[in-house]
Amino acid sequence: MQDITVDKGELLERLEENRSKHRKVFEAALKGYREKAIEELEYRISRLRKGKLPELHISLTVPQDHTRDYDRVITMVTMHQGESFTLDESSFQSYVMDDWRWKREWVLSNSGYAHEAFAASYGDVVDE
Repeated sequence: MQDITVDKGELLERLEENRSKHRKVFEAALKGYREKAIEELEYRISRLRKGKLPELHISLTVPQDHTRDYDRVITMVTMHQGESFTLDESSFQSYVMDDWRWKREWVLSNSGYAHEAFAASYGDVVDE
């Protein structure tokens, strides 16, 4: 597909909306991660205090944050001199459709800690 030209204001609006959703889900995932980590550690400590020998390996994936990716693109678009912006298909997919190369891995690593936030912000992604 050929490149398309989009209005700078509309592109900024979409990027800021996508950034806001991303940040909301990340913060919820971070909270959920902390709660899960504390729960797992407290369980193991209680078992140790009772003389048991629980498995001490805890495997929790730390939530990923890509807010800086949004911030970088928002700054680039803001500093652009023109009133429109030309996007290729890949850029359109990331910036407008909010479907970045890292998106699927991000969904997998964060959704377990913040399912409600995901459903509210990305219901279509969660239902896939």
